[in-house]
Amino acid sequence: MTTLNRILSGTSALALAGLLACGGGGGGSTPPPVTTATALAYTDPTTGTYKLVKNASSSGSHLVLDLVGPTTGTASGVSVTFTADATKTTWVDVPAGGTTAVLMQNGTQFNLGTGTPIQKAKATAGVLQATVAQKGLASPASLNGALLRVALDLKAGLGLAQGTAITLTADGAKCQILDGAGTISTITVSVGTLTAQ
Repeated sequence: MTTLNRILSGTSALALAGLLACGGGGGGSTPPPVTTATALAYTDPTTGTYKLVKNASSSGSHLVLDLVGPTTGTASGVSVTFTADATKTTWVDVPAGGTTAVLMQNGTQFNLGTGTPIQKAKATAGVLQATVAQKGLASPASLNGALLRVALDLKAGLGLAQGTAITLTADGAKCQILDGAGTISTITVSVGTLTAQ
């Protein structure tokens, strides 16, 4: 064996011994398991005139959201269209586990009167359309409060990692208000951040 071969062989042996001593010889530790999400977390928008905000009745995988209006102005009705990622969430009845389908509830502002209310919601895949209105324009309601209420559930068994972002948007062209003067106007609804937790 030449001197160069002896040096290289000795250097290789030292490097291998160093790797084994440092745990570089294989085996090693396994990565920590990914924590699976079981709930929905929502951060309210910080700006905007009309906002989609978390209702205090939200719990775990059942997220209840209120559409709140500005501090000034009046209206007799509102119509909105929201889209959520249908692979991760589903639009559900606001009172979880109810006996009747209630995809949307009237908020605290509109007086729906007696008889059949002007209140309708439908969900197709990830798109929710909802409308609520008073009958007539004689007594428009203040916009300063919850105009309507909707709810989302996290789909079970997906194995999503905690912190996974979930798309939730308001369709600007399909969000409208029937103001106190009887004029229908498009409104911009600010939506917060939705994640799986």
